[in-house]
Amino acid sequence: MSLWANELLLTAVLGIFLVSAGLSLFLLPFSLAASAADQWRSAHIIVMLVLGVVCLAAFVVVERYVSPVPFIPYHLLANRTVLGACLLGFSWQIAYYCWASYFSSYLQVVYNLSISTSGYITSIYDVVAAVWMFPVGYAIRKTGYFKWILLIGVPLYTLGEGLMIYFRKPGHSVGWIVFTQILIALGGASFTCIQQVAVLSAGTHNDAAAMLALLGLFGYFGGAVGNSVSGAIWTNTLPNFLLQLLPEESLADWETIYGDLEVQLSYPVGDATRTAISMAYAEAQSRMLIAGTSIMALALVCVLFIRNVKVSEIEQVKGVVF
Repeated sequence: MSLWANELLLTAVLGIFLVSAGLSLFLLPFSLAASAADQWRSAHIIVMLVLGVVCLAAFVVVERYVSPVPFIPYHLLANRTVLGACLLGFSWQIAYYCWASYFSSYLQVVYNLSISTSGYITSIYDVVAAVWMFPVGYAIRKTGYFKWILLIGVPLYTLGEGLMIYFRKPGHSVGWIVFTQILIALGGASFTCIQQVAVLSAGTHNDAAAMLALLGLFGYFGGAVGNSVSGAIWTNTLPNFLLQLLPEESLADWETIYGDLEVQLSYPVGDATRTAISMAYAEAQSRMLIAGTSIMALALVCVLFIRNVKVSEIEQVKGVVF
């Protein structure tokens, strides 16, 4: 192996290590702080945040000044269509985990559904989105454009997540929960696949792998942030609402109730403790959904960066392409 190849391999390994360590160390405290003795003032929480920022900064330095071939191509980041699609993927992943996290346990506790029925409802998004991508692709083929679908899909997804704030509360029929799932599935399928079309339309065939990798990096980063945001909201709000709402006879067991789904489900429906748990779930979920809806409102701004490319006029590569 040549010296250049060795250098490329070492810098690639170093870059992956720095970005992985940086994201992990920076995002974990958002979920762990609530359980720490001094919360955000705890020494290990502060150290993790600082080390995370340092690792991410070191990754930028290595990419800019050390690596012979940058992990993130800078000329792609300068393209507004690529940047808009990547930021859309980043913000959508955050919003996704704000409504999807703890959804199954919410259905079991608040609506007293079995784990199998809860699984069917949580799978609605995946099934409907997968089917809906076919007419989305056909619409692009017939019109030659894709941005108009983004301008419909992103507001539709935002509307669906916004409606969840109201309907994910005790007293509403589970049918409304299913309705909002279908709504966001139609909206989400309308733009998740188009993100790939957008980045591919902005470059040549030789840039395809790098652009898809860049889009995936933003998506994975957004997913990590979304998990941390939802985890932070959950761990910082649910215990407080349990302490406020639980009746006197079960208040001493709030930690056991908070940490164990089986204990939560052991209280019969209609019992004061079960009702208090359901209300605490609803309050915590509403805050997660407010955060997700706000992020999706910003996602619409990302759509405006994307050029209205007529993909039907892009000449496809023919013959051997590798």
